[in-house]
Parts: sequence; structure tokens; C-alpha cells
Amino acid sequence: MNKKLYFFLAAGILIIDRVTKLAALAWCIDLPRIINSFLSFEVVFNRGISWGMFHSQSDALFFIVSLIIALITALLCGYAYHRYVQGDSIVAELCIIMGSCCNLIDRVLYGGVIDFIILSYNNVSWPVFNIADAVIVLGVGLFILRYEK
Repeated sequence: MNKKLYFFLAAGILIIDRVTKLAALAWCIDLPRIINSFLSFEVVFNRGISWGMFHSQSDALFFIVSLIIALITALLCGYAYHRYVQGDSIVAELCIIMGSCCNLIDRVLYGGVIDFIILSYNNVSWPVFNIADAVIVLGVGLFILRYEK
């Protein structure tokens, strides 16, 4: 993949994530929006990490978790750059990096990550998530598939 395609992938992830989060804030900040029995939207500010782990009202813990996420993201950027210079594909890394950056933006702007997508089946519900989270999961999946071979 060339630089332009990587740029458009990164920009696309950022734009789609920001637009959907702003739409969620405008459309369902006050109450949940139920689309059907499988899909609904409700804004939740996640101050933890994936699935609300380490969620805390403590500003100190929030700052420490945010700092650790930023450091891991920076390390992954270095790894991705090294792979890029070698001519390897960095789609997986770029998905993880951009998803993380999108959520870091929320942490700075809103004091928590804007999660709003709820998937459920019968009485079982997946933890609330956002587009950046889905892109991170996609990136991790691609990363694992690359090394499964």
C-alpha cells in the first residue's frame, strides 16, 4: 500500500469516528434510541478501557490509564513505522493506532470515551462501544491473522 492509501485509511477512520460520535451526542444524549431488538444507541462516557474495565471517577486513575494508552499507542507507531520502512503492510497497526487516537481525543475533550452502540440478542447485550473500538478490534484481528500463518 502506498502513502496516499494509508493516509486515506487513517483520515477515513478519524472522520467516521468523529462524525458518528458527534451524531450520537446530538441524537441520543438524553435517552436511548432503540432501532430494533438487535441494535440501539445510548451515549455512555467510558472513563476506563475496553468494556469499561478500570472505569473510575478518580481523575488520577483516569489520567494514568490515559497516559498508558498514549504510551502504548506511541510504541505501536514506532513499530508500524519500522514495518512501513521495510515495505510491509501496516493496515492492522494503522487501524489500532487510529482507533486509539480517536478514543484519546475523547478522553481529552470529554473526560471519557464516547461509547454509544449497543448490540443485543434476547437478553444478552454486548458492552457499549463505538466505531473506534470496532476498528481497534478489526486491527487486532488482522494482526493476529498475519502471524497465524
